[in-house]
Amino acid sequence: MAQVPPVRIVQAANFVRNKLHNLTRRMAPAPVQVLEIAGGFINSQVVYASTKLGIPDALSSGPKSAADIATAVNGNPDAVHRLLRAAASIGLFALDSHGRFGLTAMSRTLCSDADDSMRPVVLMLGDPSYWSPWGELTYAIQTGKPSADKVFGKPMWEYLGDNEEFETVFNNAMTALTKLDWPTVAAVYDFTPFDTIVDIGGGQGQLLKLILEAAPNASGILFEQKSVIEQAADFLGECGTLPRCTLECGSFFDTVPLGADLYVMRRVIHDWDDDDAVDILSTIRRSIPDHGTLVVLESVVPEDNSPHFAKTLDLDMLIFAGGRERTEAQFRTLVKRAGFEVSRVIPTISTLSVIEVKPRK
Repeated sequence: MAQVPPVRIVQAANFVRNKLHNLTRRMAPAPVQVLEIAGGFINSQVVYASTKLGIPDALSSGPKSAADIATAVNGNPDAVHRLLRAAASIGLFALDSHGRFGLTAMSRTLCSDADDSMRPVVLMLGDPSYWSPWGELTYAIQTGKPSADKVFGKPMWEYLGDNEEFETVFNNAMTALTKLDWPTVAAVYDFTPFDTIVDIGGGQGQLLKLILEAAPNASGILFEQKSVIEQAADFLGECGTLPRCTLECGSFFDTVPLGADLYVMRRVIHDWDDDDAVDILSTIRRSIPDHGTLVVLESVVPEDNSPHFAKTLDLDMLIFAGGRERTEAQFRTLVKRAGFEVSRVIPTISTLSVIEVKPRK
């Protein structure tokens, strides 16, 4: 696992970075600032189109002309050149003195075979199924209801179950994000004291795989919906972790596996409003032994005006699931309603915090 810098060092670096960003932004006239912010979707689609076409993979062997890239990705040469020029202007590609385009540190993460590939995440963020509900943000703000319900005609989770193509895109992105976050979690939390670890709503099993690698004497249980279990079995089988796992399917509103000493949920609670979140936590409380531990991996919203991805992700939760990101105080209130108490909140250098929860006795 790559060395992760201390949290306090990253926090100091981010503080300086944000100060410089704000200073740079204020140097532009206010109308220009508004234009740059409002036009941010253009850069998002530039990154998506480049990734969807496979341009980073086409450049993995070295710089190429726009014409050669167009041939490799079956694109129009002039249009491909214009896309590359725009992408290079934001640092996605690099234009050399021979008129060829090459990879940069950013675009290397969009190659299919990159260890830290962001390709699955970008393919989700730019997908029309993800993009369209964001176009109805005004509806969500006016009604307090998920705009995804309006766009899809059904709740997000039903839409995923009925749309196999986007469900695969979504699950691949969640797996990639779990892998991206993992080193920052492993740097601050020790999983080795636990014997049986249940990952609730663990998707394809990436997080459970990583936890079991970090805790080689533990066994694991993946608890998921039936529609995801088959994909999880394939994934865990391919990576060699399946012999140490039990796969169970069901609804965490009804039941979860009994008697484990550690239960883990990564970005599950934020999908739900407070009452539903309490119902989920209460289900766990009925199953967890009094000596057990629940680890909730979620973003914690700062209560000041500092920049934090959780503040944007909070709108994402409103749009797609009717859920929310929460402050530390809100988490403490939430778990108390379900018979738990927060024992500690551990920040990481990513957007996640490790919220350790114990049963109230």
